[in-house]
Amino acid sequence: MMETAVRQYIKHLRLEQEAPTVNYLQRLIQHHLTLVPYETFSKFYYYLKGPEFVPSFPVFVENLTKKGWGGTCFTLNMNFARLLSELGYNCSLVRVDPGHIAIMVHINGKRLYVDVGYGSPIMKPVELEVKPRHMLHGFGEEIIFTNSKTDEYEIDRRSNGKSFVKKVIKWHPLTEEQILNDIDDSYADDDKNITMRRITAVRFNGHQCFFLRNKTMKIMTFRNISEWHINDRERWVNLIHGIYHLDKTSLDPALTFLKERGIQLF
Repeated sequence: MMETAVRQYIKHLRLEQEAPTVNYLQRLIQHHLTLVPYETFSKFYYYLKGPEFVPSFPVFVENLTKKGWGGTCFTLNMNFARLLSELGYNCSLVRVDPGHIAIMVHINGKRLYVDVGYGSPIMKPVELEVKPRHMLHGFGEEIIFTNSKTDEYEIDRRSNGKSFVKKVIKWHPLTEEQILNDIDDSYADDDKNITMRRITAVRFNGHQCFFLRNKTMKIMTFRNISEWHINDRERWVNLIHGIYHLDKTSLDPALTFLKERGIQLF
């Protein structure tokens, strides 16, 4: 079952299986950010289905290939780490406070930071330890990694020179079992957990980034940002299906989930 899921995953990424190298890792990341969306539609589904909030590798791949589902950081990064491990990479998870996880890949004596679950254009592995500050650019965003203290790195996302979210990478390798409490916190059905109270989807497509927040779609390029406000439900469904390639039947349950918690989009 795992071998079949690995083949399906790689095929979905429009790649062939290769020996584990840094170059192949970078291509896997780039294709992943292009072809696997960050989205909360499936997060609500996995929460309601339970008891495990993060799907197994075969279930993740099945829903990816049949329904177009990606997920949020735990689902995306945990299953990408599982894929990398099956491909021969030496991987661990790392905690990113607050409320996030990423991947540590050990290769050629280096430890690389990998993150396909942040809805951010981190298009390549980052060797954090080689220098105290790294900066990535893309789609009007700057991502700045700064060594704040031993085994900790601040990750600062900025737009137009202004910081809009900061987190701290705890640069210690962890197993899946060691982040079970983090997963539970991420899926807390509580108004304080904003991820469970809004719809978000992000996809990178060539020179464009599509960012959905409830009924507002931002289309970002390297030069400008345009914004659409979609008030018609049918148009909203068709737009999301067309841009993110999500199965249309996935969308109504998310609207119902939010409506039952006092948030009605339409």
